[in-house]
Amino acid sequence: MVQLSQAETQNDKVTVEQGYVYNLEPTSLFIEDSAGLLDLESVQRRAGLWQIPDKKSLNFGYSQSKFWVKTQFTSRVDESLMLKADYPLMDLVDVWIYRNGSLAASYQTGDLRPYDSRPISDPAFVFKIDTSVGDHIEVFFRLQSDGSLTWPLTVMAKSTYVDVSASGLVMKGAYFGIMIVMVLYNLFIFLTIRQGAYGHYVVFVATFLFFQATYEGLSFQFFWPDAAWFNRYSLPLSYSLNEIAMIIFIRNFMELPKQTPRLDVYYRLLLIAAVGLLVGVTVLPYKYLVPGVVVLGLLITISGFVTGAYLWRKGNAFAHYFTVAWALLLIGLVLGNLRALGAIPSNFFTVHAYQLGAVCEVLLLSFALARRIDTAQKEKAQAEKAMIEAQRESILNLKRYQDLYDNAAAGMFQSDLTDRFIRVNGALATMFGYESPQQMVSEVKAISTTIAFDTVEMNKLFNDLLRRKTVMDREIKVYRQDRSVIWVAMTVRTVLNEHGDVDHLEGSVVNITERKDAEQFRQEEERKRMKALEEVVVGVAHEVNTPLGINLTSLNLIEERQKELKEKFESGQMSKRSFEEFISVLDDGVDLMSRNLKRIDGLIQSFRQVSVHHLGYAQSEFDLADILRGIEFSERVELGDVQLIIHAPERLDVCSYAPAFVLIFEKLIENSIQHGFIEDQADKTITIDVTAQPSRLLLSYRDNGRGLQTDDSDQIFIPFYTTQRGSSGHSGLGMYILFNVITQLLQGKVTVMKQQGFGVVMDIPRYLEVEQNYRGGYKRS
Repeated sequence: MVQLSQAETQNDKVTVEQGYVYNLEPTSLFIEDSAGLLDLESVQRRAGLWQIPDKKSLNFGYSQSKFWVKTQFTSRVDESLMLKADYPLMDLVDVWIYRNGSLAASYQTGDLRPYDSRPISDPAFVFKIDTSVGDHIEVFFRLQSDGSLTWPLTVMAKSTYVDVSASGLVMKGAYFGIMIVMVLYNLFIFLTIRQGAYGHYVVFVATFLFFQATYEGLSFQFFWPDAAWFNRYSLPLSYSLNEIAMIIFIRNFMELPKQTPRLDVYYRLLLIAAVGLLVGVTVLPYKYLVPGVVVLGLLITISGFVTGAYLWRKGNAFAHYFTVAWALLLIGLVLGNLRALGAIPSNFFTVHAYQLGAVCEVLLLSFALARRIDTAQKEKAQAEKAMIEAQRESILNLKRYQDLYDNAAAGMFQSDLTDRFIRVNGALATMFGYESPQQMVSEVKAISTTIAFDTVEMNKLFNDLLRRKTVMDREIKVYRQDRSVIWVAMTVRTVLNEHGDVDHLEGSVVNITERKDAEQFRQEEERKRMKALEEVVVGVAHEVNTPLGINLTSLNLIEERQKELKEKFESGQMSKRSFEEFISVLDDGVDLMSRNLKRIDGLIQSFRQVSVHHLGYAQSEFDLADILRGIEFSERVELGDVQLIIHAPERLDVCSYAPAFVLIFEKLIENSIQHGFIEDQADKTITIDVTAQPSRLLLSYRDNGRGLQTDDSDQIFIPFYTTQRGSSGHSGLGMYILFNVITQLLQGKVTVMKQQGFGVVMDIPRYLEVEQNYRGGYKRS
């Protein structure tokens, strides 16, 4: 997967690596040459003319000025780089490419010049730059256009360009494929039933495809690559044709001449304006023609949305389909035109918003058109009492529905009012473990008892449906044929007969077992997290409360004795003995409070070590064997009569956090001395074994002490867990700190060894990746 890497500030240096697409707009500079008098030498010489683009986007809207754009970057790949401006409608594009200060190539291209003037055959403007690692590239563009002046500039390695182009072809293929399928599908229907609405719909979608292919540069690439003179006017020509088809379709679909004649007059005026712009393609200046066509297209789209909403409110049976579809198109059109006018930056969404909205609109309108025609034909058949024709239409519709029904990806069914399936599709039979839909229909004698996990809930669902005559959704458990249980999302609706009574039920089923399992897993993890948090809170309270309580008791005692001494002093009864007793109490209290405050301070230091982010360790390369041999002589390790045996290579190079390894073994040795060895035990031994692999370290630590109970080995890494809590001052944080350092900071794993004595095995990466700042970009995954 190729990710977009975008520099965030003007001072960022773009360094091109494989697997990234770098947005050069934020780091580029521009000069507006309103008089058109500047040349390459003058813009190179006059550095003070260069400006930073607003909003870090090279989108200048409509302007008659020439614009100079300068961008630069450094290659970190030993292959060619591809410089791409993904806007094919720029009239004139002059390019000068400098490699390490020397002119490497120059081009003169644009959509007013023959298509073969482009060095790379691509609807966008793509320039190949031969580079080696470390080459510095500087590129100058001179841009001029009577249309929108926008220059979405990116750079990438050649291999990355191939991947990006392949992905782009898939997306374009999907988009144009959907649109062409809709045209052919509805054309077939039109030729079959001869309904004018389908013909208008086909022309509308076909002209939109023509406009879209022209807008994206595909028409210039494939249809008229040598006719640059025609390409200049192809955009307003295709847009005007689409606007005319759009107006005719709206009038026909919403039946404006018959339903709202006054509103139809308004659309006739819009139609005249669209035809005028179409004729004006040959006479009007391009700089006025394109904005006019864009504004008219926006006005038609807004008018269509308002008309649909108005007729929806007036009770038109199909206006709600039209309104929703037109709203999606309007959103895409607004975003696309705001981008063209320079009001919002260019990005994937704003560039393709019109297409995305158009696909949704075309699909919804096709569905609405089918519903509208189907309803009209049924009403006509009923009015004319033509039962034979109605039956033929019903058979045709049934076949269409059957094809859709049988080939649907979701499970679908129809059931009667006696709790039995009438029909199921293949997806549902497979979901429930049956070999065929026929087998499922024949074997399921009662839905509520055969497949329902909760019979009462299933019966309630169907009873509510029969009573409300509506659509209902449920997430329920069901049995498969082998009696295994799965979760499904079921949507069921009632189908009414001509008398308004429920004839049968139909619905769809989706298997959501994986989602439900994931939800249950998340809930369990949340429960564990809350339990761990509770243990942390209780542990902190317990560990701090004991020394703090002792201090408060000592302070109360000192205050009482001080009060007694003061009363004796004021009454003249204070003696040397009473003063000495007070001093003794004071000394004991201060000593006790001092020791407990030190204990609290030690606890706080341990608390800080719990979070590896507060350790402040720096990553470096070091000899781990040398560090291990130095642990024996560390001031913080008191081995006493314990023998430390280390089995490690003579030298072991590691790139990681050296202090973290010292902390780990200090904690382990401290744990063995305080908890592992029996007080009078002879021959106390700690053994550290190090096995080095090319990329991993296997560290084993063990002592020959008393070892752990089974319960202790399961809980040893839980915070505040200790076998010697109390006045000894053991907080139970040592092994928890060790666990956090190994798993979080060192990105390794630690497990307790099942052996006599205590031991752990640590699997840690030998070389941690040095932290780098990929400014705005991500590695290809």
